[in-house]
Amino acid sequence: MMIRCIIYSVCMCFLSFSSLASTPLQKETFHLFLLMGQSNMAGYGMIMPEDRKVLDGVYMLRDSVEKGQTYSWVPANQPIHARLQSDRFCLAGPFAEAYRMVYPRTVVGLVPVAYGGASVIQMEKGTKVYAEAVAKAKWAKEQGCLKAVLWHQGESDTVSPVTATAYERRLTKLIHDLRTDLNDPDLLVIVGDLAPFYGIGKDHSAPQRVEQIEQVRTALRHIADKLPSIGYVETDGLQSHDHHQVHFDRESYVILGLRYMDVYWKIRRTNYGQ
Repeated sequence: MMIRCIIYSVCMCFLSFSSLASTPLQKETFHLFLLMGQSNMAGYGMIMPEDRKVLDGVYMLRDSVEKGQTYSWVPANQPIHARLQSDRFCLAGPFAEAYRMVYPRTVVGLVPVAYGGASVIQMEKGTKVYAEAVAKAKWAKEQGCLKAVLWHQGESDTVSPVTATAYERRLTKLIHDLRTDLNDPDLLVIVGDLAPFYGIGKDHSAPQRVEQIEQVRTALRHIADKLPSIGYVETDGLQSHDHHQVHFDRESYVILGLRYMDVYWKIRRTNYGQ
């Protein structure tokens, strides 16, 4: 196994950048993950020097700079999103590394479409963000197999009773629309809970805000219970990046990525024996 992995890694190093505009490997072994949500999906953890190194066998989708190409695959490293200046270390890297340990014959393709500060209303069908997510997922699906959507979002929907109350309905519809538009009615969606410390910081600890935060938490869990092919990731025990008590720290993103992988693996093993 070790020898095979070494040979595999060496072969991957010889892939030219131009070849990444198409498919790094055969379609059936190129496994894709759509990354959706707001800043805790885009990542807010401190980036260490080692995080700049390319992740073996992992690629990320980028807008292409080459004439005639819409998007291209580039070797993945942190920050994987790099869409906003605030995007830093995120859970997708640790998730992808864990995925390849479980499925060593695959190559992982990450499709980052999360936006910091975005509410579910700003990501639902009819918005620019949704259209971009579907367009990139469809392009990627021509070259690989879309295995799941990784979702971490909800903080922005705790700002008012109206948005908190509507959250479960809106997210349920968004998932339905994604499955319809991507022609995959059983598309696996894995959602993460809000941070356990969210609601204890001075900016978000008013009683009404805490009630709305709990409403969104409950909605995330209910969606996992009510809809088919939904996974739910706990965030208990994870730590905050700073005094704002909103974002996870780097170590917690690592743990969170592993938890997403654990949920994914358990669902695949239960439903498909894989």
